[in-house]
Amino acid sequence: MKSRLDHLRATRNALLALVVWTTPALAQTDSPAPLELRLADVGRFAMFVDMGGVQWTGRTAKLRVLQVTEGGFKAGAEEFWGGWRHEVIDCDARTIAHAGFGSVRAGGREGPVTGALRPAQPLPAGSAEEAVAKVVCDGWKPYAQVPVARGIEEAVRIGRPLIETGAEP
Repeated sequence: MKSRLDHLRATRNALLALVVWTTPALAQTDSPAPLELRLADVGRFAMFVDMGGVQWTGRTAKLRVLQVTEGGFKAGAEEFWGGWRHEVIDCDARTIAHAGFGSVRAGGREGPVTGALRPAQPLPAGSAEEAVAKVVCDGWKPYAQVPVARGIEEAVRIGRPLIETGAEP
């Protein structure tokens, strides 16, 4: 049985083929937003807040922090630059809830985020978490002379010498 729309079938099939073949290519052209990694703390790790990725709900910030390790840090046989700590900070209550961690191997390859959202805890006084909260919630810039890193590799180049020297804000 013939439909009155049979003459459009070839055109429809050609358009579907075009969409199927070009959609993956178009999706790949999207470049990720540039990073804006601001140094918040230096201790055992150099902690950089991803300022461009902070998501606000009222005075609660959902964010990630790049935790840069000292040079030569290995887990098993692999060298790591550090990892992304995912956090939720309530600026008014001054609490933090850890929401997972994703490793960053040497070379920049990122692992999956593991771990679930934990209950919120008060920010420990004098901690890296408190420094991150001050940067995010209060606009504090403790290392004003240190440039904002635009990528993970740049943050590693900036952070590792500061870990070695014990930089002060």
